[in-house]
Amino acid sequence: MLTLKQMQGAVDEVSYKNGWEFDVTRDKGGRAYLQATCHNAVDSQTGEDTFWRTAKYYLSKHMCRQEIIGAVFKCVRDAEEHEMREWFRYRGSSIYSPHLDPDALADLASRKSSFVFRENAMSMDEVDDLLT
Repeated sequence: MLTLKQMQGAVDEVSYKNGWEFDVTRDKGGRAYLQATCHNAVDSQTGEDTFWRTAKYYLSKHMCRQEIIGAVFKCVRDAEEHEMREWFRYRGSSIYSPHLDPDALADLASRKSSFVFRENAMSMDEVDDLLT
């Protein structure tokens, strides 16, 4: 079983982009978790310099070093996907933003007019327009 200090020791061996830090700490209930902080971020809405923290990734004392490092990788992957979804724009709007209201999305998804499909979406049969 790994102690909090051993978990942090494994995490300290990880390197990623400048300005990223990874910390292992405990919540008020005593559960260990991993969280990254990015000190040199740019806010996708304002364009201003900012910092942010990732979600918390809870760790078990029964995890091995490989699982701890895997949690750090997952933390980075999820954070980068989050940023990608914020920064990706279509017609100036972040249509894949992770901050969109789920109730607004449910309303949009309840309307048949919100969906666009190709005729061959299920079969994926391609018709060669040059031969017709």
